[in-house]
Amino acid sequence: MNGVTCKKILIVEDSRLNAQITSDILSKYGYKTEIVRKGEEAVEKARSSQGPDLILMDIELEGKIDGIDAARTIQRSKDIPILFLTANTNKEIMEKIRSVTGYGYVLKGADEYVLISTVEMALKLYEANIRVKQSEVLFRNMFETHEAVMLLIEPESGHIIDANRSACRFYGYPKETLLQMDMGAINLSSSINGDQECMETFKNNCNPCVCVHRLASGEERLVEIYSSPVNYPGKVLLYLIIFDITARWQAEKELKFYRYLFENSLNEIYIFHPETLKFIAVNRGARENLGYSQEELNEMTPLDLKPEFDLQSLRELLAPLSEGKQEHIIFNTLHRRKDGSLYPAEVHLQLVEFMKEKVYVVLIIDVTERRAMEKELQERNEILSTIMESARDAIIMIDDKGNVTFWNPAAERLFGYSREEVMGKELHRLMIQDERLYEVYKEAFKRFQLSGKRSAVGKTIELKAKHKDGHEINVELSLSAVKIKDVWHAVGIVRDISERKKFEELLYRQSITDPLTNIYNRRFFMQMLEQEMERTRRYGKSFSVIMFDLDHFKSVNDRFGHAAGDMVLKSVADMIKGRIRKTDYFARWGGEEFIILLPETSVEDAAGLAEELREQLSSMTLPEVGRVTASFGVAGYRTSDTIDTILMRADSMLYEAKAAGRNCVKSQ
Repeated sequence: MNGVTCKKILIVEDSRLNAQITSDILSKYGYKTEIVRKGEEAVEKARSSQGPDLILMDIELEGKIDGIDAARTIQRSKDIPILFLTANTNKEIMEKIRSVTGYGYVLKGADEYVLISTVEMALKLYEANIRVKQSEVLFRNMFETHEAVMLLIEPESGHIIDANRSACRFYGYPKETLLQMDMGAINLSSSINGDQECMETFKNNCNPCVCVHRLASGEERLVEIYSSPVNYPGKVLLYLIIFDITARWQAEKELKFYRYLFENSLNEIYIFHPETLKFIAVNRGARENLGYSQEELNEMTPLDLKPEFDLQSLRELLAPLSEGKQEHIIFNTLHRRKDGSLYPAEVHLQLVEFMKEKVYVVLIIDVTERRAMEKELQERNEILSTIMESARDAIIMIDDKGNVTFWNPAAERLFGYSREEVMGKELHRLMIQDERLYEVYKEAFKRFQLSGKRSAVGKTIELKAKHKDGHEINVELSLSAVKIKDVWHAVGIVRDISERKKFEELLYRQSITDPLTNIYNRRFFMQMLEQEMERTRRYGKSFSVIMFDLDHFKSVNDRFGHAAGDMVLKSVADMIKGRIRKTDYFARWGGEEFIILLPETSVEDAAGLAEELREQLSSMTLPEVGRVTASFGVAGYRTSDTIDTILMRADSMLYEAKAAGRNCVKSQ
C-alpha cells in the first residue's frame, strides 16, 4: 500500500482531533493532507489551481453550509472524488450521500486499513471514470463526425438516445426532434415483416437488416442496417450504422425488371452473335413455342428455324444492318418448331451495339395468334353490334359536329324518330326547341370538340328530353367520350325513367305526409319552419304559427270508436286545407293536435284566421258524431325567437285557450 503516494487529500472536519488522527493515518501511507473546518473553505480549496486529488468530507461542519451542500457546490464546477466522513449511517444520511457522490463514505473511527482501502478504491474508481470519459469523448468524436448515418437506440422501446450529424441530415430532423422519437416513427417495414421483428433482429445482432425508413419530408428510402450492442453509462444500447441503398436497390430492381421483361415477354425474343450467328439468349416465349431447351438453342442459329433461308441469303438479309444502311428490318417468314410444324411469323430485326459489343436482336410476332385474335375481335364486334341493336336502352353516338352516327332501335322507340330520320342529322337541333338553350349547347360542344370533355362526360345524369310528337320524357343519360381517328365522338346510353320518377315522387309525398289526414307530417313541418325562420332573418318578413287541438277528442273515440275519431280528424283536416293559402304549411302535430305555418303573416292576422277557423269548425256537423270544437294558440315571430321558443309560445297560448274554457283563440 506504500506504493500509492503523492496524492493530495483535503480533510474537511470541524473536530481538530478527528481531523488530525485521519491526517496522521493518511500521511503514514504517503498521502499529502490538508485540513479545513468549514464548507466554504473546502469549496475555495477545491476550486484552486492546486486543488486536492480527493476530499474526505465531514457532513456536520462549522460555517453556513454543511458537507452535503459543499460537495454539491464543488461537483458543479470541478470533477473531484469526494468520500464522506460520517458517524451516523441512518437512512436519511445515506440518501443524502447517494444524492451527491458516487464514491461512498467511511465511518469515523474506522480501522486505518478500512480508511486506506476506501481511499484507494475511490481513487482507482475515479481514474477508471476518467478513462471511460476519455473513451466516450473519442467515441463521441468518431460518432459525431462520421459520414455514415449512426444512431444509438434503447433496445426495448426503440427510443433514439443519440444521433450523429449525418443522421440529422439524412432524416431531415433537428437533433432535438430525433431524440424525442423512436424507431417506430421512421421505420416503416423490414425484411422480416414489420417493426417489432426488425427490433428483434437488431437485438439478436442479425446483420444486415433491410428496412424502409421515412424521412421528415415524407420521402421513403430503403436502408441497410448493421447493429451491435454497446455499453453506455449504466446500460446497454444498440449502435446502428445505416446505409442508404435506395439507388443500388433501384438499379438492381431495374436490372431484374429488364431481365423479367425479356424472359416473360409474350413475344419471342432472340439474341444471336453477328459472326457465328449462334443464339446467345432466347426467351421463354420462344423456347415454349419452338419446343427446344436453352441448351439445345445455344448450339443453333436462325438457319435452323427458317427453312427458306441458307447462309448466303441470311447474310444478304443482315447486310443493310451490319453496314449501317438501315436501323431495322421487318419481314414475314415461316418458323419451324422442333416437331417440324411451321407457323407464320412477323420478324423485327436490328443490330444493337453496347460498349463496343454488337449483337443481333430479333423480335418474333406469331401471326397465327394475331389472326386468331382478329377473328375473335370480329366475332366480338358482331356480338356487340347485336347487343346494341337489341338493347332496351337507347344507344346513340354523335360525331365531332354533333351529327348522329349510331341510333339503335331502342332510340327509335324512345324518341319516335326512325334511324333514317336522324342519321347524319344534328341531334340537338332535333331535341332542343328553345333557341337560347341551343346556343348554350353549341358553346359547350365546341369545348368537347377540342378536348373530349364536357361537364356530363363520365357521369350519369337525369334530364328531360323531347319526343318527336313534342311531349317531354324523363330520361337517365350516361355519357362517355371516345376518340376515333383523332376525332372525339360522344356515346350516350339513354334510359326512360318516367315510371321511376313517378314512383320516387310518390315515395317523397309519403315521406312528408301524414297517412291518415293526407296533410304534412311533423318532420316535414319542422324542416319548413326552419327554412321560414332563416328566410325571415334574411329578408325581415315576419311569420306566425297557429297550433290547435280538438276539444274532448278522447270522448269521441270512447263513445263512437276509433273509426269515427279518424273520420273527424280527416274532416277537420279537409276543412282547414280548403281555407288556408297554398303558401301555408298545414301539418298534423300529433294525435288530435294540428299546426299551421303562415309565412309573411302578422300575429294579428293569424289570430283573425284562427278565429275564423274556430267558427267554421264549431259550426260543422259530422255524421254520427255531431259537432266538435277546438282550442287555438297563436304565436308571431320575434327577432329573439328560435324554433323551440316560438313553438313553446304557441303551445302555451293553446293551453291558455283550454284553461279559458276551450273553443277559443289565444295569441301572443
